[in-house]
Amino acid sequence: MKKTQWMVGAVGMAALLAGPASAWAQSSVTVFGFIEAQAGRQTQTAPGLKLFDMGGSRLGFKGDEDLGDGMKASFYLEHRFNPDDGTLSAPDTFWKGGSWVGLSSDSLGSVKLGRWWSQAFLKSQFASDPFGMGTLGEGTYGTVGCGPAFSGGCLGAFWVNNSVSYEHSIGGFSFGVQYSAEAVGPGGKHPANVGVSYGDGPLYLGAGHEVSNDGSSAERWSTLAATYDFGAVKLYGGYGFGQDAAEVKRKNAIVGFSAPIGSGALIGSYDVQDQGGVRVEQLLSLGYKYFLSKRTNVFAVVANDSKAPAGTNKSGYALGVFHSF
Repeated sequence: MKKTQWMVGAVGMAALLAGPASAWAQSSVTVFGFIEAQAGRQTQTAPGLKLFDMGGSRLGFKGDEDLGDGMKASFYLEHRFNPDDGTLSAPDTFWKGGSWVGLSSDSLGSVKLGRWWSQAFLKSQFASDPFGMGTLGEGTYGTVGCGPAFSGGCLGAFWVNNSVSYEHSIGGFSFGVQYSAEAVGPGGKHPANVGVSYGDGPLYLGAGHEVSNDGSSAERWSTLAATYDFGAVKLYGGYGFGQDAAEVKRKNAIVGFSAPIGSGALIGSYDVQDQGGVRVEQLLSLGYKYFLSKRTNVFAVVANDSKAPAGTNKSGYALGVFHSF
């Protein structure tokens, strides 16, 4: 009996001690993601109707713990999948969209350890594309220096593995720097990048620079971005330049617009890519996105790439649905 009373008392004391501790650290976990699917045909691919996803359908988990005094601990996990058949979008990378743990301060910024977006991509490349790299209109990811039009892989990176990322924003300025703790391949270099942006009302400016994403000392990619929202129309512009491990030069330029019409928006872009002084893509795209709600839209896009190689589609089209949760 005494033993039982002691055990009840111990459990009660533990509960009392745990109560205040849980009040000190408030935590939250969010499940998020979206599914996008579009039917049509892509430029620079073999002819034939396909069901595809260019936005990167995803399922994610993220959370924060309030540590007090403006400090937080955070984590982020994002899985990517193919909605047409349910397979992994990258067979060897389950958390393809990011996997990190970090600490942040309201006054000092944040540090993330793990796999995360390139800061050059976040601050510059993504901002310059009016299609948001989510539909047929953005073509072959030219702002990141890669895609079917460019041979030899990407110069820029979407994500960097084994990275240490630092981000901070002050007023309209945002700054980020990222360094991979591990080299790419035996004797390779460590990938690194930096991005900076400024946003004030309708104006947005961004710049990014990346080196050694493939582990070589010669590889690099730099980008500039600018957008301005006039209300009736938002204009986009971007420029990228760099070279691969063999010091072959690449360039990308994109201009575009988005204009609200009714419950949707008309979107257009003109994207050109050069490799070794040769034009390898000249893509003109036009689309309309209709918002059924804040989380759901349907869209239609047509595109023409006058530089698509023989045997591939010069023109493309897509009808799609996007739903976020």
